[in-house]
Amino acid sequence: MDVRNVGAPITTSQRLGYRETPDSGFYAAYQAAFAAQSTPTQNSSGSSETNSRSLADILGSTHSELAARRGVSTENQALYAEVLNKAYSSGGIENARAFLGTLSAKELDAVRQNHCLAERIDTGSLSDEGAQNLLLPEGYSVDLNHDGIDEVGAARTMSFPPKDAPDAFKEAWFQATAGMGMGEMMTYQLSMHIAIYGLEVDGKTMGTQYPPDKIDSYRQAVDNLLATLEANKGQLADGQYERDKTFYSKLQSLLAA
Repeated sequence: MDVRNVGAPITTSQRLGYRETPDSGFYAAYQAAFAAQSTPTQNSSGSSETNSRSLADILGSTHSELAARRGVSTENQALYAEVLNKAYSSGGIENARAFLGTLSAKELDAVRQNHCLAERIDTGSLSDEGAQNLLLPEGYSVDLNHDGIDEVGAARTMSFPPKDAPDAFKEAWFQATAGMGMGEMMTYQLSMHIAIYGLEVDGKTMGTQYPPDKIDSYRQAVDNLLATLEANKGQLADGQYERDKTFYSKLQSLLAA
């Protein structure tokens, strides 16, 4: 159940900042992984448990790694895995909001914790997108209105590249960001996101928007960023001009290939 790139395997930092749309085989594959790996074992106290290796096989590396960083317990991850299996096997993903409304308080809180939400989940106020994304493990999401933002419960999150970006751009992006740390990569993700989708201010989108499913959109966005970099060269912090020019020039070259 791991997120994969269109080409070579991607790094941990790249994977943690990227989300895929589940394909037609995702739900059946999840159920098969759950059935194969979730048989409980007895711990020393005599109670049953699902080990973390099994959870990684079921929920995927991205979800397991983020859960570890967030301090989500193995018990809560296992309960979340059960919720997902129940949703996928019963058709609950097709009406995610209604399915979430059938969960117990404990199950719903496991969903909340696994998606690192601060507030309890109010199922009645969820959008279709927000509800569906609660029923997908980290590493996967849907963007039903194609605005480049994933609603997860009441939260709004961003990942990059966009799900509908051409494979050629994704390949270029992963090559250009290979070896980057999470913080540096997130800075470039945000800059490219704004360059494609514009900047939302008070519910209104400012700036030029480009179709995210066209390779020329990314070529133009990179050209624009390089031009802005040159125009503001004298106002940048020490080292920023050289660092950004190196990155965007590399991406520009990869997109021209």
